[in-house]
Amino acid sequence: MRTLSLPRFLLDLTIASLLVASNPALAKKESFTSAIAGAVDELIDRYESISLPAKGTVEVAFSPKGGCTAATVRFIGEAKKSIRLAAYGLTSNPIGKALVEAKKRGVDVRAVLDREHNGKRDNPNSVANFLAANGIPVRIDKAVRIQHNKVIIVDGQSVQNGSFNFTAAAQKSNAENIIIHRGFPELAKTFTDNWNHLWSESEDYKSSY
Repeated sequence: MRTLSLPRFLLDLTIASLLVASNPALAKKESFTSAIAGAVDELIDRYESISLPAKGTVEVAFSPKGGCTAATVRFIGEAKKSIRLAAYGLTSNPIGKALVEAKKRGVDVRAVLDREHNGKRDNPNSVANFLAANGIPVRIDKAVRIQHNKVIIVDGQSVQNGSFNFTAAAQKSNAENIIIHRGFPELAKTFTDNWNHLWSESEDYKSSY
């Protein structure tokens, strides 16, 4: 008997078609093409998730008035070799100053930022100008509609992520959270790989002063 081996995409498409066929309500709400595309996207997302055994320690903080900014500044202050940051909003002066202080003590600091919040050099609130003027390489990600990550990777060993934007508004007014994973190099590598992709698709930002 001959076995037919389908390419991965065709197999996904076949499974997706069966999912849509078993859900007539979905087909009524959307065109068949968009329904198939949505099902394939769901399957692709499922394939690309990553599971890692937990290691190290975890610190959490919340806002408003829960210490997210202070915890972030402390985390940046722990860096000895490198900081890789990806941010949506970056207008927090304490966080900006902590990044520059890290640069001054010899830490390799780099940042990927969202274009709408940080891409305009005349934006008086963005810390991007301040970072670039102090020798920190900054890039703006224009390859995606929104660069919505809020991630800091320290020394290739520890990671901070969560909903918290690096802004005064997020600290004072919004319900936000951060999780800091320390001593978890496998997790840090996974985030670093993604950060490297963002960096490679982004454009250099130049300070206006």
